[in-house]
Amino acid sequence: MKEKSIIRLGQAEQWEKDKVAVFLESQGDVETHAHSFFELAYITGGTAIHTLNGVTENAKEGDYFLVDYGGVHSYTCSRNFTLINCLFYPEIIDETLIGCRSAENLLQICLIRYYRQYRGQSIANRTFHDSDGTIKNLLMELHREFREKKMGYEEMFRCKLLEILIQIMRNNFTENCVDFFQNTDKSVVGELIAYINKHYKGKALLNRFCREHHYSVPYISRVFRQETGTPASEYLRRIRMQKACELLTGSDLQVQEIARSCGYEDMAHFRKVFSEMFHMSPREYKKYKK
Repeated sequence: MKEKSIIRLGQAEQWEKDKVAVFLESQGDVETHAHSFFELAYITGGTAIHTLNGVTENAKEGDYFLVDYGGVHSYTCSRNFTLINCLFYPEIIDETLIGCRSAENLLQICLIRYYRQYRGQSIANRTFHDSDGTIKNLLMELHREFREKKMGYEEMFRCKLLEILIQIMRNNFTENCVDFFQNTDKSVVGELIAYINKHYKGKALLNRFCREHHYSVPYISRVFRQETGTPASEYLRRIRMQKACELLTGSDLQVQEIARSCGYEDMAHFRKVFSEMFHMSPREYKKYKK
């Protein structure tokens, strides 16, 4: 067996800048390879034998799958095989996802309110079937945005990818999840997430939330981590960094003002947290995004 090759999104065209690429392709046989990005592939016609992480299946029209970072796959015995290929880095969805290297972590972070409902049922590296064309239609809309690149296309990429991920979860896991979306909003974890999203600028948020809602801090901390896989402090940090990114690229505020507006009075601490997450200073990030 030949050694797998590794494909990097930045090796071709301007993908490194856009963080996403969407193609309509006629696909022949492809040797075993791995990716340093996510690939969402949707079969639009023909057939092929698809081997993904050692599992071999017949790929047919309407099948789709999300290949994880490092996922290994190949196509053989292709016949009139066509597909939509969506290749993307996770930071296209959320800037704070730089460094995210698995679909499980991707969903845990950007869809944290719903993650607990299907934990243990990863959407990566498995084949699904689009019975009503919903996923195909969304991918075609994403392809149009990629081709035309009208004003605001980056935000459309983000919204469409999130919609696709939610639809995959809804189509394939809701039969095992009672009140999939409703119950999350009523849970204490849902309440805390909403509280953090609204009051992220404030100090001692967890203490304040517990005091206002009559919970103990150890209990809330434990429940939040059990149900989301992430400490509440980490979720707060990501929300603050997301807001900082939005202000750095979308306002004329000075870095010190941005830090304060995101809940950081200590500039040195703000720079440290920002640099740890994005591997560059806030000023470097602002220049990089211009």
